[in-house]
Order: sequence, then C-alpha cells, then structure tokens
Amino acid sequence: MPDLIITDLMMPGMDGLEICRQVRANEIVNHIPIIVVTAKITKEERIEGIKAGADAYLFKPFNSDELRTRVEKLLEGRRLLQEKFMQKMMENKDTKAQEYDKLDDADLHFLAKVSEAIYIQLSRNKSIDVSLVASNVCMSVRQFHRKIVSLTGCTPTAYIQRLKIKKAKNLLERKPQMSFSEVADRSGFSDYSNFVRAFKNVCGYTPTEYRKREDFINE
Repeated sequence: MPDLIITDLMMPGMDGLEICRQVRANEIVNHIPIIVVTAKITKEERIEGIKAGADAYLFKPFNSDELRTRVEKLLEGRRLLQEKFMQKMMENKDTKAQEYDKLDDADLHFLAKVSEAIYIQLSRNKSIDVSLVASNVCMSVRQFHRKIVSLTGCTPTAYIQRLKIKKAKNLLERKPQMSFSEVADRSGFSDYSNFVRAFKNVCGYTPTEYRKREDFINE
C-alpha cells in the first residue's frame, strides 16, 4: 500500500487521469494522494484532472528538490488531517458532520460505515474485534488495517478503543445517574479496571474526574 502515487499524464494504454479515476473508485486505496506529472496542460485539462481526483500537478522539467517538496507537503497535509480527525472524534459533538470535518466524501463515507458497524455491536453488548469490523466493510484484515492507519494515524484496535471511550464520555455527560460500572459495560468494557485505564490513556483523566469536570461546567 503506497503512501503516495506519482503518475505521468501521457502513457500508452492508460493515461494518468484514468489511473486517478480508478484509484478514486476503489475504496481500499481511494485515500492515497496522487501527483500527476505532465509537460503541458490546458486549463480545461487541469479541471478534468481535479475532477478525476488528482491532488497536485508537477510540470516538466522539474528537479528532485521540487518533487521532494511536493511529496512532503502532501504527506504533511495527510498527517494534519489525521490529527484533526482524532481531535474532533473525541469531542462530544451531536452531529457526525462535525466529527468528520475536513475529510473528503470518500473518506467520510468509509469511516461512517466503520463507526456504524462498531456502534451497532456496542449497542448489542457484543465484543468488538478487528476482523469482524473489517468483514462488515467488505475488507480483509490487512486491507482494513492499512486503510484505517492511513486515514486516522492509529491502528484499528486503537480506533475502536477511542470510539468506545467516546461513547463512555457521552453516557457520563448525559446520564449522570448511571453508575461507572454500567457505563463501562455499555461502552464495551467487560473489566472495570481496564475501562478506567483506557479512559485515562485516551483522555488524560479518569471517568470520575471527567464527570466532576462536566458537573462544574454545567453549573
């Protein structure tokens, strides 16, 4: 699974724009940034390239420093999106649109499917494993692992853990009468001590501290 694709525009058999279209149509690899290399391009062709899914153009002749800079900027942009996504995911927002802010439609659709599959299992009090979630989105475990890491910057196990903690935070905030043990159980934790440990690792404070913090804010 490449971190980035560089393709020439003019090639025999399949040109660079068709490569862009096929990559963007494949859910396994459609998140990968694409640089199209070309000697000359019109305004209309540039628009077609954007529609096809090209992230950047590199015009011939170019030197290695220019290529390296383009690659570094695209990969840095992907890393910043990962950080923003994980930050927003842990905020208690009511709408999924806010949760997936700054991601393109294909990435949003994929992560929404993954989150839905996880939350459905949690609502049924079922244990969640990566292979089952991968199966629900029609991917092998390896493909699923690479896709989640590329989009979020964390492993599927860590991503599932963060969604479980997000549900726990919502329960703590909206159901103050609910016991911590019940919150842990409804969030997919069979062991309370593991719940407290995971909550603190993700949030930086314990469930008790979070509930007190919410009570203070509400006052």
